Amino acid sequence: MQFEAEEYRIREIYATREEELGDSETCPWRLPEDLYFEFAKQSAWSRALQLAGFNDLDDMQALEVGCGRGQWMRLLSEWGAIPGNLHGIDLFEARIDQALSMSHPSIDLRVASAFELPYNNGSMDLVAASMLFSSITDQEKRMLAAKEMERVTRSGGWVMIMDFAISKPSNPDTVGIPKKEINRLFSGMSLKHTISMILAPPIVRLLSPRLLWMAHTIETLLPFLRTHRLFLLRQG
Repeated sequence: MQFEAEEYRIREIYATREEELGDSETCPWRLPEDLYFEFAKQSAWSRALQLAGFNDLDDMQALEVGCGRGQWMRLLSEWGAIPGNLHGIDLFEARIDQALSMSHPSIDLRVASAFELPYNNGSMDLVAASMLFSSITDQEKRMLAAKEMERVTRSGGWVMIMDFAISKPSNPDTVGIPKKEINRLFSGMSLKHTISMILAPPIVRLLSPRLLWMAHTIETLLPFLRTHRLFLLRQG
């Protein structure tokens, strides 16, 4: 397949990353700064759902592309979404196995590729991806993943992208995904909202653990130090 090389590269990078992180990858509560990052992400997700008009989640068909261990699926379920309406795919079988062991049995979790989503056209009200596009360094493959997400989103539905906004020169395995790139990837959709979020991780780690309480204040007062964005796009 045309995307096999990119999938292999991503598998190798994440295998190395998980080996280096060890238990902190599966037990983020051990690191105070990770709790800050999780709070920031959940706050942004909540705001985005409200901006998209999802005040009641029980009728929503939602898909996460690159769902990892299924954390977002479980969070949506806690917020009122019906587990049988939630879908997640990931490239890594081990992550899906862990997600299945921790999630409601009705949640649809599959090993699949972002470049070839196993869902029908227009079958989802919401399609989300967190830290996915920054991991795809090939521009053409990023476009392929975006088109697949757009394909399965119904008319009037939403795509939600959370990712790094800027590239990190010291890490050639990821690329920043600014607003300009989102508009290129999803040219057939309308970008409705952009949320800037998360204080630069190096600063957060410097503050952790004793001065971590300052992170939210700095993030609020100095928004130019935020390194992530959540983009909310509408289909049709």
